[in-house]
Amino acid sequence: MQQRFDTRKYSVRDFDEWNSKGDLRLAPEFQRNKIWNDKARSYLIDTILRGKPIPKIYMRQLLDVKSRKTTREVVDGQQRLHAVLDFLRDEFKVNKAHNERFAGLVFSHLDDETQRDIFNYEFTVDLLQDMSDEDVYEVFARLNTYSYRLNAQELRHAKFYGDFRTCAYRLANEFVTFWEVNKIFSKARLLRMADAEFVSDLLIAMSDGIQEKDKKIIDHFYAKYDDQFPRRRVFEKRLREVIDQIGAIMDGTLAKSSFKSTRLLFPLFCAVYHMHYQLPELKAPQKAIRLSQYPKLKASLEQVDEIFQKVKEEGRTEDLAYLSAEERKFYKAYNVYWVRSANRKFLTSYLVKLLLR
Repeated sequence: MQQRFDTRKYSVRDFDEWNSKGDLRLAPEFQRNKIWNDKARSYLIDTILRGKPIPKIYMRQLLDVKSRKTTREVVDGQQRLHAVLDFLRDEFKVNKAHNERFAGLVFSHLDDETQRDIFNYEFTVDLLQDMSDEDVYEVFARLNTYSYRLNAQELRHAKFYGDFRTCAYRLANEFVTFWEVNKIFSKARLLRMADAEFVSDLLIAMSDGIQEKDKKIIDHFYAKYDDQFPRRRVFEKRLREVIDQIGAIMDGTLAKSSFKSTRLLFPLFCAVYHMHYQLPELKAPQKAIRLSQYPKLKASLEQVDEIFQKVKEEGRTEDLAYLSAEERKFYKAYNVYWVRSANRKFLTSYLVKLLLR
């Protein structure tokens, strides 16, 4: 078997020089037109500014023996290279949502050291040497064959690059250890961005009240707050505080409790948040939680595990006569149509009552 490509490193400066000389083709027949907006392009520049990796580029290199000229065609990676080269020409600014230090700056307004770092940033490139058009089309097809169907959150990740999206992903990444240690998300689900969707749901509840768990609703808020997410810093601080407080209250038992399920962790977060800051449109009493109350609160929350244990022992869910009226309502809200906003609000209110006992 003969390998028909070489993996190499080329800097931004290399691509800029090739482009200036007309030796770089960014729009061959098998590539798409430019479709990235300024937010998407700014996000990529921020990735470079932070020195983080970018997916590899696939490029065909053709040598014209008579003219002794080498032409380079981008097979996969046109959007990334267009964004970088456009930034070098001051065609867009760095978005504040992505990088506060360089917010509002074009390339020429960056300091010399930062400009040099950008020019020296290296892309990993799979170089296809003198490959025929037919073979290139096959490579392009194979690259797309190995991609899987994107879920709802992955589609949002590809579509939105603004303030709300940046906030949600930054917070989700901060709590990766929390998600893993407490068995809230598996590594596979973390790779598919389940944590980012969950954090998005929490941010929506904090800012606009508990909503139905629905793809279209989350999409709506990503679009609504793409340019600016009001009170973002306040919500970031509060989310960190509430997640940390839940961890402290559960005292190492979260991974073994019913609350490791996001179906219950969501209303628990909302209940603790409401106790301190009041959720929009939630009609439930409030009382700030003190450190001295943690053991008592943990014992109260264990009553939820007892409900599920009773159901498991009885093995029947038709009448639930072995539960109290409030417990039956709680279990039904959890077990049937839990995505509805009314049921999510009831679950939250029920947990507020437990915490206030």
